[in-house]
Amino acid sequence: MVERGDRALEDGIQALSDWIVAEGLQTAEFEPLFAGFCDRLAALGVPVLRGHVAMRTLHPEIRAMGYSWRPGAEIESSAMNYSQESSAAFIGSPFKWLIESGQGAMRRSLAPDAALEFPILGRFRDEGATDYYARVIGFGFGRDVLQEGLITSWTTAREGGFGETDIAVLDRLLPRLALALKSTIAFQFSVNLLDVYVGGDAGRRILRGTIRRGSTEVISAVVFFADLQGFTAAADAAPGNAVVEMLNDYFDCLVPPVVARGGQVLKFIGDGLLAVFALDAEQGDECTRALTAAREALERTRALNERRAESGRPYLPLHIALHTGDVHYGNIGSSGRLDFTVIGPAVNEAARIEALCGETGHALLVSERFAQDPACRGALRPVGEFALRGVPRTQTLYTVAEG
Repeated sequence: MVERGDRALEDGIQALSDWIVAEGLQTAEFEPLFAGFCDRLAALGVPVLRGHVAMRTLHPEIRAMGYSWRPGAEIESSAMNYSQESSAAFIGSPFKWLIESGQGAMRRSLAPDAALEFPILGRFRDEGATDYYARVIGFGFGRDVLQEGLITSWTTAREGGFGETDIAVLDRLLPRLALALKSTIAFQFSVNLLDVYVGGDAGRRILRGTIRRGSTEVISAVVFFADLQGFTAAADAAPGNAVVEMLNDYFDCLVPPVVARGGQVLKFIGDGLLAVFALDAEQGDECTRALTAAREALERTRALNERRAESGRPYLPLHIALHTGDVHYGNIGSSGRLDFTVIGPAVNEAARIEALCGETGHALLVSERFAQDPACRGALRPVGEFALRGVPRTQTLYTVAEG
């Protein structure tokens, strides 16, 4: 502990501790909170050359995030994907040793004559560091507590390294920092997971409290309905892992064009996809964006099918339907299991139109109402008049002009 005789230092530590708690209660953003802590730590007289924190995430592609602070510089962030856990750099790192050894903390001199067992410590020494201190603040209980906590490391350029008081200050404040950052990152986890599983707009609505069953809103939107053809037969003839890989490859052709143009992917329906482009009076280009996304998705799928055919693997044609109409958007389901999605006649009509792609020989069909949009009208041509199951009147369907 810090010597009680140093009243000014004790008051400074308490003030920083109170600041951490206040920021944590406000669920401050991760980077400003960490930067603010490091700035205030330096103002206390702790001679930090570099501060670093890392924490595992809940994300399908990113295993952990790291943040580095240096005096007078912007916070540097870095992401570690899952494959990097087996990289030589991570396996030979102090953090890996800390997690596996269960020690919780380590300190190494970076003096010119010191033997360094971890390659990264040599880099820190080359940058002018003289001492290295790392500590893990575990979350929860049990064997894996250190793996789920906050990993921190600190270097100094002061001759002789950190003083015992410096280490005592860090040890006193780091658990408080970890708790505040845990609060912040927990909220970010929620945002990330909802983005991945329900989409950005639906996720934000859920976090704002739109969670009651039956709480829906009528919105006008372009309904984007896509379906892969021949999937059942291909799945029956392939092992499970190959089927999952195949679906992921095809959805990689579908999802990015939709998301890049502001569409919300609401659900995967087996080998199909349902997305919407909400109409916005200020933008007014939703039909153009939806049509562009559909054409890109089809082009990506054609390229994927060519590669699969060349390698002797089964390939699947893609059909897409676009329709404009009003839908109910919100929470639908049972009392204990809800889905944030869209329902309504416009969704059903889009599904009926998609079912006619095979009959007409066109991979993309759009409804009569969608084709009325002036921005898209010139890019479309009529295919014919059709009766849709469950729709009382016939309507003219359209496809892209060149196909």
